[in-house]
Amino acid sequence: MFKSALVLSGGSARGLAHLGVLREMEQRNMKFDLIVGTSMGALVGGLYAFYGNLAGVLKTFGNLFESKVFLKASANAVDEGAAFTGVEGFFNRFIWLFRRGGFYTRTMFRMDLVGEEHFDELMSILVPDVLIEELPVRFAAVAMDLQTGEEVVLTRGALRRAIAASIAIPGIFPPVKKGWRTLIDGGWADNVPVAPAVALGAHFVVAVDATLEIPSMTTDPRSAMEVLFRCNEMSRVLLTRHRKSAADVLIVPEMGEMSWADFSAMDHCMAAGKEAFQQNASTIVRKMRSRRLLTLGGALHPGRKGRWNHPMVIE
Repeated sequence: MFKSALVLSGGSARGLAHLGVLREMEQRNMKFDLIVGTSMGALVGGLYAFYGNLAGVLKTFGNLFESKVFLKASANAVDEGAAFTGVEGFFNRFIWLFRRGGFYTRTMFRMDLVGEEHFDELMSILVPDVLIEELPVRFAAVAMDLQTGEEVVLTRGALRRAIAASIAIPGIFPPVKKGWRTLIDGGWADNVPVAPAVALGAHFVVAVDATLEIPSMTTDPRSAMEVLFRCNEMSRVLLTRHRKSAADVLIVPEMGEMSWADFSAMDHCMAAGKEAFQQNASTIVRKMRSRRLLTLGGALHPGRKGRWNHPMVIE
């Protein structure tokens, strides 16, 4: 049987563009057999797999953004507030925090900026307490094992726990224990998880990449720590380029530079996601038809080149 998959990337607040993609999908009555997400993509994708419509997802986010626990958690994560004005991009903000000593002093003796209690409260507001196996649409969330570095694809068990692991941004949210594993945000291993979708049987994959690539940096680093941070972020960008290259259709919403934590930009992000999907809609239909023929209606495994295949653990 021919199977299609929708892959949703991480990107923190930029991942709200996935909502615009889903809105356009609904208007075109386009459905996918499998949804695979990393970080924010896992949250949006998991909620959509549960509700089966965008209205339920939007209501959940609305409840979250109005909650006191979200405001408190946001303040704990970034308590500099207006001092961040004019400091754009995750990398630049991270450097800014380090220079001010904020990141160093706030993480030297603790694992996270948002405590486990507040994180659990956030997750209870966001994600229903159901099993992944019970969802009407097949779903998988990607996390990374903090001890082994393995990419862990979560396909069963508690939906809330799986999404919590996938969105556990290192240093901000607490790691999530699952058996003997310690799991964190999957974006550090696979920010656009096309390969897990193929490994789970998808013959055709549409991927949405809401992340921001680092532009050409003409200013040289001014300290050893800046060199370290820049190289680390560039490594993640290069890894993401490789991971997403096996998608049949890649949708990249154009949102420009914006804060990773600017959840007030939901309308802007959704509009960008909607426009990006519109630009790719005819390509999706055409390439899906082509893949259906190449796989004899799903009778053959997706005969892709080796670039899609990399080590992962499916649980």
